[in-house]
Amino acid sequence: MIDVLLLAARVELGRLLFNDVRLSANATQSCASCHQERLAFTDGKRVGVGSTGEHHTRNVPTLTNVGARGIDLERQAMRPLLRINPIELGARGHEREIMTRFASDASTRSLFLRAFRDDKKPFTLRNAARAIAAFERTLVSDQSLFDHAAAGDHDAMPPAAWRGLRTFSARGCASCHSGPNFDGGGRVPTLRNVTLTAPYMRDGSAPTIDEVLDRHAKKLTGDERADVLALLNALTAPVRSVANRETTLTNAPPR
Repeated sequence: MIDVLLLAARVELGRLLFNDVRLSANATQSCASCHQERLAFTDGKRVGVGSTGEHHTRNVPTLTNVGARGIDLERQAMRPLLRINPIELGARGHEREIMTRFASDASTRSLFLRAFRDDKKPFTLRNAARAIAAFERTLVSDQSLFDHAAAGDHDAMPPAAWRGLRTFSARGCASCHSGPNFDGGGRVPTLRNVTLTAPYMRDGSAPTIDEVLDRHAKKLTGDERADVLALLNALTAPVRSVANRETTLTNAPPR
């Protein structure tokens, strides 16, 4: 098991790399360019735009509670680095150049040596991805009104949100968006912080939540729609970096 000091060093390094444009081949873009904290680690654009200006085909997903959603974060972190169709950070073929930037910087060199002290070759793109994954596991949103209700404070959620939770289940929404992250165990996008992550759908084609409901919840009455929106508001809370902590969430108790 990884020790606490080693994990702390990897999280610290991952936080730095996540925000450092030197991780892209042309040194113009970082992970944080697309995953912006104020937008629950999305970017507000219809689709992502890579470091070379190439537009992607998919909307940037939120990193809300990403460590508790069944995602292989190390593998996921490598994808934007190496993908070439479309290019994101454009690191493929530039791995040595990129890692030399960090190895030649005294502060980042020290962090890599601390974070990967047992590795014969600490300065690798794979280790950079491992550090970023360690940081991403600390990104927690667990102080929403829904979370307070789930912890036993039923009055934390307004009556409309409670009605929305019942409607959400009765109308079949929970068949896909189930579990404490409302993501079906990672099968579908999470609904946590969905009020902050417009536009919607994988291609970003729905500018508002109302349009998503028009497409996927056509049978909701006006009152039911308002209640479901109240529930979604109750799932909104800042994403914080909480080191050395597992992301543990619970379902709201029945009421």
